[in-house]
Amino acid sequence: MPTGRAIEDPRTVLLHAGRRLLVSDGPGALTSRSVAVASGVAKGVLHRHFEDFDAYLAALVTADAARIGLIEPRVAGSAPDAVTDVLEQVFTPVTVGLVALVISRDGVRRRARRTGAFGIPLLMDATAVVVDVLAAGRDVGWIRRDADVAALALALVGSAHLLYAGDRGAFPDHTALHEVVAAILAGSS
Repeated sequence: MPTGRAIEDPRTVLLHAGRRLLVSDGPGALTSRSVAVASGVAKGVLHRHFEDFDAYLAALVTADAARIGLIEPRVAGSAPDAVTDVLEQVFTPVTVGLVALVISRDGVRRRARRTGAFGIPLLMDATAVVVDVLAAGRDVGWIRRDADVAALALALVGSAHLLYAGDRGAFPDHTALHEVVAAILAGSS
């Protein structure tokens, strides 16, 4: 006689639980057991829906990469305003925790990386969005026509990641991020 309870979409329930754990307890607390407990399901449910725990983590990363890909950069105000806005949308507590996992777990990084892509998943997705906003900004005169938007985007995303990757939950305020963005972009206008 079955003793468990049926859940409508186990994958979604498990992924939501992982996101909650990343925010509340950080990436170090994310285990198959903690996800099962937070989901209210038996540990075997996770392994029934994901090949292994790295596959589960890669699914979290892939979903967050899709979210980042949907960010629509606004081309209003100044370049530092627009880029700061994008970076604040990219670097959520979940994303920062997932980046730590992607950096530390080769299997997750390999599974989450799109075919033909390079670099660290999520950070490279963020870089693509920043390239888009800088390219649009170049078209409206924010930055010089000969500015290397790809190199600027890498510098901006890398710098933002360093600001966000400090103590868990201690994100930089808007002004601190804006100042860094403005300093990086100063030579390109």
